[in-house]
Amino acid sequence: MVAWVASAAVLLAACDKPGQASAPPPAAPAGTTTAPAPTTPAVTPTTPPAPAAPAAEPEVIFHSNRAQTNLPIVKLLIGPHELDAELCTTITQVATGMMHRKGVGTNDAMFFAFAIGQQRSFYMKNVDFPIAAAYIDTDGVVQEIVQLKARDVTPVPSKSERIQYVLETAPDWFTRNNVGVGALVTTPKGELRTTLARLARLP
Repeated sequence: MVAWVASAAVLLAACDKPGQASAPPPAAPAGTTTAPAPTTPAVTPTTPPAPAAPAAEPEVIFHSNRAQTNLPIVKLLIGPHELDAELCTTITQVATGMMHRKGVGTNDAMFFAFAIGQQRSFYMKNVDFPIAAAYIDTDGVVQEIVQLKARDVTPVPSKSERIQYVLETAPDWFTRNNVGVGALVTTPKGELRTTLARLARLP
């Protein structure tokens, strides 16, 4: 680029001023040759480098790296059965669930309560054992029971878009206790939406 600008300046300096006639150049002495006029070196255009790909955003992690302990307990009434379940309502509690535990007992249970009903999807990251999960609607009625496989990170979505609660148990708890779709889940103090309204804040 610099060489190209310098050559251009030389050519401009040799141009005539506006409004003045150019005097003819003096004749070269006999027996001499005229040197060729300087030429401007060719400039090879360069291709600008491609812009760098944007850096990937870091994954946002909400779950804990250890098993949950000392969770609050909620007593659930499911038909003729009573079940004491660990209650998860915060984002860390819900995201962690049963991760990092050694197993699930015959009557162990974990209950997830949300503020509104919508489609829910649960998966089994960092869970080394299978479990069953009941998707429960805003009225406290079991809409679907799914089996979740150990370490399967593929989300299992609910069919209903009115799911406000999810109950996780041992894989055979529902069949063993003859609890199926249509069962009503309440607490000793009344229906779920009334009892858990002040606790469930996550959408």
